[in-house]
Amino acid sequence: MAKNRKKGSKSKEDQQIEEKGNNALQNTAIKSPMPKVRPKTPAERRKSQVDGIKKTVYPSILGAAAGFACFYSPSLINQLPWHFVLLMVIGATYFVQKMTYPFLGIDAADFKGKDWFYVEFMAIDLWLVTWTLLLN
Repeated sequence: MAKNRKKGSKSKEDQQIEEKGNNALQNTAIKSPMPKVRPKTPAERRKSQVDGIKKTVYPSILGAAAGFACFYSPSLINQLPWHFVLLMVIGATYFVQKMTYPFLGIDAADFKGKDWFYVEFMAIDLWLVTWTLLLN
């Protein structure tokens, strides 16, 4: 049998469901407020672009220099296993970058794992490309 209800009246179950939904929305809004992001000034954007270029070009130059070094020292490189040479290049480029970034005006202390992975990938990639091109 159908119950006759007045228009606009809700059953107790409907009211409870609505209250739970409203509470859930309020709880999530309280737990995760949106952080306010301050827009960058043109000077800050320019500095970040210049730093990005430095972070790309400098490891590339180091990688190319490592490629030339490996090409012009075959007697040493031929006696070592390839993975040891790779680890030596990674260690050398990491050490050189860590010591010279302050002279380039880049704060290496702010680097996270992703940043170090990026600059080391650039160095290793250019090392392999340069060495391969010189060997051919």
